[in-house]
Amino acid sequence: MSNLSHPSALYTLRKVTRISALVILLLVVVGFFMPTDYRVERSVVVKASRDAIYQHILQGDSLPNWMFIQDGKVDDFEGVLGEGDSVALVYNGETEQGLLSVIESSSSVIRFDVRPKPGVNLVRNQIELQDNGSETLVTWTIEGDLNAGWLSPYLAFFANDIAGRNFEHSLQNLKEQVELMR
Repeated sequence: MSNLSHPSALYTLRKVTRISALVILLLVVVGFFMPTDYRVERSVVVKASRDAIYQHILQGDSLPNWMFIQDGKVDDFEGVLGEGDSVALVYNGETEQGLLSVIESSSSVIRFDVRPKPGVNLVRNQIELQDNGSETLVTWTIEGDLNAGWLSPYLAFFANDIAGRNFEHSLQNLKEQVELMR
């Protein structure tokens, strides 16, 4: 009787292996047709004027405190970042640093690029400030393209959830800091 159960177990194992291989192959093939670029957007309403928020966003004593970076932070600096200025992104326990570079800065739109680490694709960021009287709608949008091999399309698919939580945290920090200054 044990001779009969052994071929049955091999048949079941072979069937499971083949089905698993087909599922993996299907996922790889589907990945070739999925985009590797992503766009993430989050907003918050701040009870302050657009000018008050703009004065706060790129300040050396506030940017490192409101911008949340997973396992890291914006390096400390003095003054205000302007067009063409950059600041390092430092990570806990790592020697590699990223770079945040301001591309455009006005009271309605701030554009900056982030290279999280050397060799990692550039991430384009835009913070738009829309004044609504005593409140301002702050909208943060990022766009980028992932370069992680065959996993890129799947990572891009989940980028909205992953990056979105970091932006929500950052925007909430910004809101609290600006509203406390009032």
